[in-house]
Amino acid sequence: MPHIQLRLATFVLSLLTIASISGCDNASTLSFIKSQTTTIVKMEGTPYFTLNTPQNKSYWDHFSNITEDQIKERASNGDGEATFLLGLVYFGQIIGFERQPDTSEGTKLLQEAWRLGVIDAGYSLFTVYYKGIGTQVNKPLALAYLQASAEKGYILSQKDLGHAYRGADPRDLVDEDIQQAKIWFTEAAEQGDAESATQLAGIYREGTGVPKDEQTAFEWLKRAEDMPFNGFLSHRGLANYYEHGIGTEVDLVQAYKYYDLQDPAGAPDKRRLEAIMTPEQVQEAIRLSREWQEEHGVFVPSYYGLEYQPDGSFK
Repeated sequence: MPHIQLRLATFVLSLLTIASISGCDNASTLSFIKSQTTTIVKMEGTPYFTLNTPQNKSYWDHFSNITEDQIKERASNGDGEATFLLGLVYFGQIIGFERQPDTSEGTKLLQEAWRLGVIDAGYSLFTVYYKGIGTQVNKPLALAYLQASAEKGYILSQKDLGHAYRGADPRDLVDEDIQQAKIWFTEAAEQGDAESATQLAGIYREGTGVPKDEQTAFEWLKRAEDMPFNGFLSHRGLANYYEHGIGTEVDLVQAYKYYDLQDPAGAPDKRRLEAIMTPEQVQEAIRLSREWQEEHGVFVPSYYGLEYQPDGSFK
């Protein structure tokens, strides 16, 4: 009996792989733009998430120890989660369910899952239409699904809308609008996405489209540190802010602590700070770093007394 080891990011990567084979180029897409629909399937069921996380997270708890026939049976009985999962299976690259892709059937199943209320399916449909997987690229329809799932609280959709409005990937969906980027990054950050929080910190520090506010930038980085999704992303920024007094007082002990948490990436910065810190300050920074690692269950080599060497090794 195959086990499902399905991850959100794995699915997206699978779709991108298929897109390289079956996608259509932008020129052909433009020639069909006037005939493209922008109307999404109406959601009739009560909205809910299968998983609402921007990280790689397994669907194991939902569909462990189950066969494709059992998934099909559940889907035929109107189970939205099973319909969503079966749609992903039909894209052909799900571990344990290898098969020839049937993207047409897969898309229909994702649409049905969305109709039944599975918000995750909206993000998957955005990916299908944005990349033209088994269909014409349809960016207006892709945007409609991205917007709809973001409005229903799907973190990945909110974050991607933030990036789109900031002029980054996914591109060519909307005009650059920093105010809208700030709105959507805030929505995702308030749900615990540290990447969105660090984006907000950058927006406030740069003062692009908003008044420059280094204190607010620092506050977003501090909040990001304890967010459930990728909180470590804030460490480089926090180290820099503490070292140079950006939005806060200069604090070399805190700066060293955050550089230490990046080991080995922070090794050159630690050596630089050691030249202007007392041995007692360095030891306090190391203590704080180890304390943070123990609290969060994340450990870097320096925790075990190992130092990064120029040849890339640890001793």
